[in-house]
Amino acid sequence: GSESPEEHAAYVWQFYVRQCAARRICIMAHSYGGAVVLELASKFTPDFDKCVFAIALSDSPMRAYTKSFNKNVVAMLKKKAINWGASDRPVNQFLFDRDYGEVRSAGHLAHEWTSHTAFDAIFKFFEEERAKLERNGN
Repeated sequence: GSESPEEHAAYVWQFYVRQCAARRICIMAHSYGGAVVLELASKFTPDFDKCVFAIALSDSPMRAYTKSFNKNVVAMLKKKAINWGASDRPVNQFLFDRDYGEVRSAGHLAHEWTSHTAFDAIFKFFEEERAKLERNGN
C-alpha cells in the first residue's frame, strides 16, 4: 500500500511502527505531511494517542486539512503538535494558537526552507517533550 502518501503512512504504521520496540514516537512532517499525520491519527487513534508524544510540522496548512477530520482527533493533535510556519520573525517565536496546535515562526519566508531553519527548535521541542515523559515516569 503506497498508492498515496496516506496509504504509504498507514502501511508503515501498521507493519513497522506497530511492530517496533519503541513505546514513544515523535513525528516530523512538512507541508502536506500534516494531512498525512491527521489521517494516521484518525485511522489509528488509540495507538497514535498512546505512542505519539510530539508532532512537529513545518509550514503545513493545517487549517485547510482539519476541516474534514473528527474534532476529537484535532483536539488530540493540539496537545502534541507545533507547526513552524513561514515567517520572518525569529525562529521559534510564538505566532498564534489554532484548534490543531500552536504556530511558531520557522524564521524564514520561503516554504521550502522552513524545515531547515526550524530544525534546531524542532529537535529541542522533541527533547523537552521526551523529558516531560521521563519526569512523569513514562
